[in-house]
Amino acid sequence: MNDVQDEAQRILDRLNSMPFKDCYRLSRMFRNVPTNPALYAVRHCVDGILYLGTTNNLRRRFRDGHKALSWAFIDRYDPDDVRIAPAFLPPSTAQRSKELEILMIRIAQPSYNSLIK
Repeated sequence: MNDVQDEAQRILDRLNSMPFKDCYRLSRMFRNVPTNPALYAVRHCVDGILYLGTTNNLRRRFRDGHKALSWAFIDRYDPDDVRIAPAFLPPSTAQRSKELEILMIRIAQPSYNSLIK
């Protein structure tokens, strides 16, 4: 693996291993979610990572609506069983976030990312 692939795997491992209780709960305005840039996972407490993404502002990304949350609703997931796991990005990583996101999706193959063309 090259450095970017190694970094993508490390971030994915961190998102997977973050204790569910430490992930951000869903809320109406997501005031509990920081505004930092991040790679993030939408996680289910049993089914694991449903969606992987990157954003410049984590709170805004969810406050303004997110397809993964709509799909979780349609799939009848209990909102208490779905949370946001972030990997906040330092400035050096933020520029490569899209490349890291693509690699992480290829590795993890989350079910909701496959719904996106």
